Amino acid sequence: MATVEDRLKLALDHHEAGRLAEAELLYGRVVAVAPDHARALYLWGKAAHDRGDDHVALARLERAHYLAPDIPAIALLLAAVRQVLGQPEAAEALYRHVLEMESGHAQAADALATLQERRAAALLGQGHATDALPLYEQAVATRHGGGLAPGPEIWNGLGVCLLAAGRNAEAISAFQAAVAVDPRYGEALSNLGGALKAAKRLDEAVASYRQALALFPRIPELHTNLGSVLGELQRPAEALAAYEEAVRLNPAFVGGWLNVGMGRRAMDDLHGAVDAYHRALALDPAFHRAWTALGAALYDLGRLEDAAQAAEKALALKPDAVEPNWNLALVSLLLGRYAKGWPLYEWRRHSRTNRLRTFDRPGWDGGPFPGRTLLVHIEQGLGDMLMAARYLPLIAARGGRLLVETPPELAALFQGLVQPGRLELAPTDQPLPPFDLQCPVMSLPGLFQAGLVPIPNKVPYLSLDGLPGEDHRRARWRDRLRGAMADPGALKVALVWAGNPNFTGDRWRSPRLAAFAPVLRVPGTHVFSIQMGDGRRDLADADLPAAFTDLAPDIKDFADTAAILAEVDLLISSCTAPVHLAGALGRPVWVILPQIPDWRWGLGRTDSDWYPSACLYRQEARGDWRPVMARVAADLARRAADTAIEAP
Repeated sequence: MATVEDRLKLALDHHEAGRLAEAELLYGRVVAVAPDHARALYLWGKAAHDRGDDHVALARLERAHYLAPDIPAIALLLAAVRQVLGQPEAAEALYRHVLEMESGHAQAADALATLQERRAAALLGQGHATDALPLYEQAVATRHGGGLAPGPEIWNGLGVCLLAAGRNAEAISAFQAAVAVDPRYGEALSNLGGALKAAKRLDEAVASYRQALALFPRIPELHTNLGSVLGELQRPAEALAAYEEAVRLNPAFVGGWLNVGMGRRAMDDLHGAVDAYHRALALDPAFHRAWTALGAALYDLGRLEDAAQAAEKALALKPDAVEPNWNLALVSLLLGRYAKGWPLYEWRRHSRTNRLRTFDRPGWDGGPFPGRTLLVHIEQGLGDMLMAARYLPLIAARGGRLLVETPPELAALFQGLVQPGRLELAPTDQPLPPFDLQCPVMSLPGLFQAGLVPIPNKVPYLSLDGLPGEDHRRARWRDRLRGAMADPGALKVALVWAGNPNFTGDRWRSPRLAAFAPVLRVPGTHVFSIQMGDGRRDLADADLPAAFTDLAPDIKDFADTAAILAEVDLLISSCTAPVHLAGALGRPVWVILPQIPDWRWGLGRTDSDWYPSACLYRQEARGDWRPVMARVAADLARRAADTAIEAP
């Protein structure tokens, strides 16, 4: 008579031969005779699983696991069945149970890690990177614990989550691990490029994107990503080529045309940029970023009304977008539409390029503030502080105590504004005193409705007169200038040719020294450079006349510059802080402006509402300084000749 084990062996033979019906029948007979036979229950459940009936398999395997909880094979199969039936938490518990029994069990580690990875991938696909991150980390640890190497998908998913969490260095390592496992894994190569870009490891990012493109040259987004990195590397021609390849591969790539426009703008092809933005808008008229970019390009082209309309289109689609609000502010102010421009100008507070600080104190609304302290704080530059200084006594007259944040360069010059208990300086190199209200300095023109009401322009509104030591300072500079001049009767001209290179558009507003060559050689003049900062590098290889003296190395602050301006006959400068200083002092200043100037200079006029002593020289064509310098040189020659005639 056949024993239980004989029947079990026969059933197993049928099972291994693929005769599942016969095997399952015999397993059932064994269990009928021996209901607590764990191995028979396990094999009976496995047969049902193998034929696809996991609901039946579940009951049999649960009984087997109950009877033999320490047999890994039973727990593993039960976990697999639970996973198929949509019970991942129960499956995970079983896999962990196996690993508790055998810490290096490779099959359990592989199954658990796969389960963790799938759950993580599902969460990541739903946009829940924060929730997916610990699961990916567990999947990596589980595989390592089982002596297994994590697959590239786990490393890539982990990298995406780490990048979203701001853990860039770890994300880069994860993507690199994915690529090490599978060098042809294009998604990981692309993600590695993005992480390297975020870490400012730009050359490495380029290499990663190029490696991905060698494998998948027809993916437009990879070309776009490469172009963005090349743009950051200041390689605009290569960036544009990458952007154009993206739209060649997919002419309906709306974002690609936006990038082409930006690339062409970086190459100073404004007309090409406008065309590219129109291509994007033809594909998607509701693409507000393209309207924004179009407006900026039209602004640079001097098509100001069109620029305003493009900004309005962008705002109709997204009213709270920062950039078009800011762009519309600038074009409105330049066109003299102050009622519209000043409220919009406050959008600069949200602009990434302006980076205004925030304070936990209310903003000042322009009204009286008796019994309270108001801080006026610096924001965009020293020239703005000098221009807005005209408003400080008016604010002090409205009651309360006014604190003016003052950088060291302006400290001596602003001492003349101090009214103890009413208007005081708050040096930037010291902690701020307590205050109740705050106002960024360039909000003052709007609060005082500049242009809508007359701008306070009685000069000088800044002066060194009467300040301790200023007579000595001025005498020192007077002697320095006289000692440098071979011709004591020459017209004394101070010169500045470049502004802050970090200012957006500085390359268009700063002519640089070489452009001033006709001015430097006007007979009867002696030029004194008061150029500070980056522009000084122009002196290294400049062909300078004998009647040229560089004063800048001895200038310590704006009080020194003010003393120099008091001794020279004229300042000639691009749009820089010394222009505002000369205007505030009431000293003659010729301002050299690009075709599209800063909003404060308006359009068309040769004079300024801000500074009565200023004369404006405007560029006629973008980037071409030759005609304007010829006019400046001609006017300077006439001024020098008149000075020579007037001399005794």
